[in-house]
Amino acid sequence: MGAAGRDFHNFNTVYRDREEYEVVAFTAAQIPDIEDRRYPAELAGALYPKGIPIYGEDELTELIRRYKVDDCAFSYSDVSYQQVMHLSALVQSAGANFLLLGPGSTCLKSQKPMIAIGAVRTGVGKSQTSRKVVELLMKHGIKVIAIRHPMPYGDLRKQKYSGLQRSAT
Repeated sequence: MGAAGRDFHNFNTVYRDREEYEVVAFTAAQIPDIEDRRYPAELAGALYPKGIPIYGEDELTELIRRYKVDDCAFSYSDVSYQQVMHLSALVQSAGANFLLLGPGSTCLKSQKPMIAIGAVRTGVGKSQTSRKVVELLMKHGIKVIAIRHPMPYGDLRKQKYSGLQRSAT
């Protein structure tokens, strides 16, 4: 559940390339005009040669019934406890399990020192802060790579490596 970034990250870290799962769709509610798009095959992996469709959240219960969905992984950000519980009840009433994926499953692993920039809501300056941290580290001669989960603001295929190329030295 979700089509805006966190869900793509959760897919990539938990479900991508795992044959025991079949991800049938993402649902969208937080970023406008992304329904009827697809998470591209280039990012979805070999198991999804046509990519993964994105539907509006208003179709959630119908999607659960149509595809006989077992599990819905909640992957939105910036929502209240009341909305999380409302969506949990909606999913369960349609017959699926409601999952919250934790950091043990979704955090990236690194052999190198890492700095994470996070916030409790969208629009508070994570990108700007990240750029400043990268700039300061590079001024000190430190090799830096920036990683960000896919965001559907443009063509995801074109964004696949663009952030890495800009930030790496």
